[in-house]
Amino acid sequence: MLEQAGFTIESEKPELDYYGSLRTIFVAGEKRVLLEWDGEEGFGYAEVWKNGEWEQLRTNVLESKESEFRKAIETLAEEIKEYI
Repeated sequence: MLEQAGFTIESEKPELDYYGSLRTIFVAGEKRVLLEWDGEEGFGYAEVWKNGEWEQLRTNVLESKESEFRKAIETLAEEIKEYI
């Protein structure tokens, strides 16, 4: 979704840690999206760059039943689409 909207990877944590944590920042012009997954705690979230600072989006993605996990991913994707 982000790459299709013209975003490229600005920075990323290059390797997974023991728990599978990830952190990547995507950029397109003045817009930025940060995606993070905390493998140890079992949750992920997104932040967007607004007015010179990071703003966390409403939806957190938690390790849970597959259907709940997928629903949270879909909701978070919609929030990101509103930003981009």
